[in-house]
Amino acid sequence: MKKLLLFFFIFAVLLGIVGYLWYHRVTNKIFVKSGTQKAAVNLPTTLKGYFDTKTPFTVLVAGYGGGTHDGAYLTDTMIVVHVDPKTQKIFLISIPRDIWIKIPTDGTNGKYWKLNAAYTLGLDNTQFPNKLPEFKGTDGGGRLAEYAVGQVTGLTIPYFVGLDFSGFTHTIDTLGGVDINVNPAFTDPEYPIEGKEADLCGHTPEEIPALDAQVATTAAELVYPCRYETLHFDKGLQHMDGATALKYVRSRHSMEDGTDFGRAQRQRKLILAVKQKVFSIGFASRVIPFISSLGDDFRTDLTPDDVKTILEHATELNGYSVDTMALTDQNYLTDTFSADNQSILASIDGLDRWDSVHTWLANTFAGLPVPVLPVVRVLNGTKTPGLAQYATDQLSAMYVQTRAPGSVTDHATPKTTITVYTPNVPSDALSALMKTFHVTSVNMAQSGTPSAYNIEVVLGTDYQPAISPTSAPTP
Repeated sequence: MKKLLLFFFIFAVLLGIVGYLWYHRVTNKIFVKSGTQKAAVNLPTTLKGYFDTKTPFTVLVAGYGGGTHDGAYLTDTMIVVHVDPKTQKIFLISIPRDIWIKIPTDGTNGKYWKLNAAYTLGLDNTQFPNKLPEFKGTDGGGRLAEYAVGQVTGLTIPYFVGLDFSGFTHTIDTLGGVDINVNPAFTDPEYPIEGKEADLCGHTPEEIPALDAQVATTAAELVYPCRYETLHFDKGLQHMDGATALKYVRSRHSMEDGTDFGRAQRQRKLILAVKQKVFSIGFASRVIPFISSLGDDFRTDLTPDDVKTILEHATELNGYSVDTMALTDQNYLTDTFSADNQSILASIDGLDRWDSVHTWLANTFAGLPVPVLPVVRVLNGTKTPGLAQYATDQLSAMYVQTRAPGSVTDHATPKTTITVYTPNVPSDALSALMKTFHVTSVNMAQSGTPSAYNIEVVLGTDYQPAISPTSAPTP
């Protein structure tokens, strides 16, 4: 009997050691080390400290393909979650992946990359061995992503949460699905089927080069139909399992909602749906064992104690108001091309200058009036063809948001005028427009605001372009 008891005692000890080693291995893979830059700023060192001192904190949520997907660690989704315990507000800010920014991959110099590359660049210590020490090691991906997004937003981002597609699907299914109000309805004929990316669709290898050439001018789903499926989402409240929700937030090729900005809005809707579901079914108490079950699909530099703090404040957080925001080409970004001809998004302030974004976010968080960005339409009030298009191009080169030019056909205009339709347009922006068009004052419209722009410039015969505009019959 004593031998039997001794056997069970030894077995229990071994089981405990194995369990501890498994838990330690899993949690070390999931809860990665945080960066040393956090200690360089005068902020709490734990999440409990933020709640105790009512100090706002920010978490970067990053989604990526993972596994065998192409570009497995390019962040398909980036959402900044800004939490203010004092005002009890949460802000969800979508950050586009195509933002062009200098990332320090080679010491302090670095080079320009799209923002979605920051996470994978931080993980790559072979191709980029000369990164700053802060971004080296197996935990450098999250820290480099925090740094890069922080440059754009002007926020110190002490935490990140990274989740791949498999973890995303598992999470939604574990919650029993989520309910999302789809608006607008959309159809995507070109959603890629996982595992079919290189399928020959019945063709021979010799035929593939010619077919690949066709993709440049023909819809890919017509050339390789077996690689894609057609998605359709009806308008209204839809219950989605993990696989369906992943398709909903990833879809990129619909005519109705196929832009990256439309997709970002869908991702914010999903986060709100997940928040509602977590609290409605009392899932918060099961978060830590669930996180451990995700294994390779989940990474964060929150600590287990930080997660415990979130659970302790779960009821409080559920009562916070949630505002959604997005950085887009309709506010502080402009569509342009890089020197190597990549389609990118740049700041309206100029390459890698983010003052307007920083001011926008700071004012929004503080509840202050947010400046209204100028969106300009130029009208040609002269008989010189091409003048309005020339002026519009000039403004676009200055990173001013513009709309398609037009003409004033009912009368000739001797003097150039600028009419402002909305208040709160920054005075420096107005000054720049006045200087560009040699106008000494602006007209403030008393009523009537065009839906697509808020400033109208009517070119008069006094407008003298720097070079002769085209003689083509354009406005």
